[in-house]
Amino acid sequence: MDKARILLLDAAPGELMARELDRLLGHGLEITLNLRRVTDHTGTRETWGDRVEFTDFDAFDESALTAATVRGGEGYDALKSRAGVPLRARFLAAATDPALARPLRVIGRAGAGFDHVELPAAARHGVTVTHTPGSNAGAVAEFALAQLLALTRDLPAHNATAHRGVWRAPAAPAAQLSELTLGIAGLGRTGSALAGRAAALGMDVQGLSRQPRAGHRPARSAPSRPCSRPATWSPCTCRSRRRPGG
Repeated sequence: MDKARILLLDAAPGELMARELDRLLGHGLEITLNLRRVTDHTGTRETWGDRVEFTDFDAFDESALTAATVRGGEGYDALKSRAGVPLRARFLAAATDPALARPLRVIGRAGAGFDHVELPAAARHGVTVTHTPGSNAGAVAEFALAQLLALTRDLPAHNATAHRGVWRAPAAPAAQLSELTLGIAGLGRTGSALAGRAAALGMDVQGLSRQPRAGHRPARSAPSRPCSRPATWSPCTCRSRRRPGG
């Protein structure tokens, strides 16, 4: 049976690229790597040239993307993107042309969301679209929390003065996290991960969600009290204050 062909539209950053290529090769895939976002072209070719094919084009240029995908009448079984390269109806029609040896069947995104793909067109052409929701939720939540700490403690200024050999005590003590309220607009995987981390540090967390998520614990109304734990079970607004029950 022929190996499935996959086009990686943008490489994973740093050491992740090697791990990604090893894993895909381990699944028996025939890989073409777009070098446009790769820093070390020469080193990459030397390391992977006997196992991976290469191309180099701007994936955000639809004409260049289409040309690379259908070149030589070969086509690809699957495309994978990390940066959310736009894949619209015109491209999808060309990539799924039955005249190609490998009409497109799968689009995968290493990230959350389908907004980069014209889904009705993909459905018409029988293309399955996948993504990896929550794969980096913890990392993004921790980054947001780090930014919060940097702002509340004025860490950039302290870092700058320390590098100048100066250390000054603040004129007034900074507010502790347990004295602050954190509002989170959107309680998806990332928002929920941030809520849990912030609550563990004693913050009063209030969240606003467009719709309740499946599997959340039921809430018990407490109109006179603000949310004192992560608002991941029901939305909290200025009109409706809730806290987890059970």
